[in-house]
Amino acid sequence: MGLFLIAEVAIAAPKGKAAPPVGAGPQGISDLAPIPLTSGVNELKRFSPDGRSAIIIRAWRDNGNAWGHSTYMVMMKPSEMGSGLRGGWNLVSVEAETPPGVAEIVRDSPHTGEDALRSVVFAHGRVDGKPQTLLLIATRTMKDAVTDPAPTTIAVYQLVTNAQDDDPVGDTIDAFHRIRSWQTKKPYCSSDTALAMELGIPRPSESEAPNGPDGCP
Repeated sequence: MGLFLIAEVAIAAPKGKAAPPVGAGPQGISDLAPIPLTSGVNELKRFSPDGRSAIIIRAWRDNGNAWGHSTYMVMMKPSEMGSGLRGGWNLVSVEAETPPGVAEIVRDSPHTGEDALRSVVFAHGRVDGKPQTLLLIATRTMKDAVTDPAPTTIAVYQLVTNAQDDDPVGDTIDAFHRIRSWQTKKPYCSSDTALAMELGIPRPSESEAPNGPDGCP
């Protein structure tokens, strides 16, 4: 999947109103284009803003019940400014939800598919008008039952390359750093629906959440 380069188009604003700024959207995030992933090895061309490719491994962890989940591991070759294994693939870490620290894999929690608790989407888009590669995660805080409407947190991570002279111990050359995080104003019955409603992206094809603004039955 190539990097989606969104051309800036001049749009005539209605008389008396200013044109919306580039990057206008939830938290300055716009033009999101989710990157479709299949089970197994996904080779992605022009994954990063600087044009490098990536491999994302998506593996299902069967649990024998409704608590199975997918795990995601991202790998990239270092840029010219990076170091690491010569000619090889380096792990791309993700900033820990509770800093400090990093995660080496990311996982979702679809539960039955109708009432997902945690959704993971990789996407290309713009942050404050600039093309970026992003990781979008919605997490519902379960109350008494999985099916209950629950407070939901949206977290947006941006792919960055750490400079050699500013590379913190324990981090990786390329990493997803959290740049936005907010709790939704309303509760949701599906994290898939939360991502769709809060960021304006399609629900994953495998989502079985009821149609509606909150994903509730």
